[in-house]
Amino acid sequence: MNTRRAAVVLASLAVVVIVSITCFNFFCFGQQLVYTTISVSDARAMLQFSSNVLVVDVRTTEEYAQGHLKGAINIPLSDLPLQISGLEQNRPILVYCQTGYRSAQASSILVNAGFTKVYNLEGGITAWINSGYPTVNP
Repeated sequence: MNTRRAAVVLASLAVVVIVSITCFNFFCFGQQLVYTTISVSDARAMLQFSSNVLVVDVRTTEEYAQGHLKGAINIPLSDLPLQISGLEQNRPILVYCQTGYRSAQASSILVNAGFTKVYNLEGGITAWINSGYPTVNP
């Protein structure tokens, strides 16, 4: 098994473990760890009025290269469990993907890791673009 494939398998297992812990905590202890899903307009306002927001694009590197939100860093969902320790837990984080599915998964992973200010962009970059907001195209 090559190194990249092994890393993907390890990251996938980490995601499964984190999701399992979330379900266990919710059903056994009644703990519901939550993130906030926000609209495109609310996300844009957040980015305009706060310079402290970390924007995380959880799409693949190839998707990110096709265009992304200004200032966004790229951490593909499969790599998030391996890179989560490098993120500031108390900093607001806006997470997005193409349509909102992967970013919801990433938001859950972040919340379960102790992050308290996690915002999931509803509809992802597709909704952002459809609202006429700009993206960075390298």
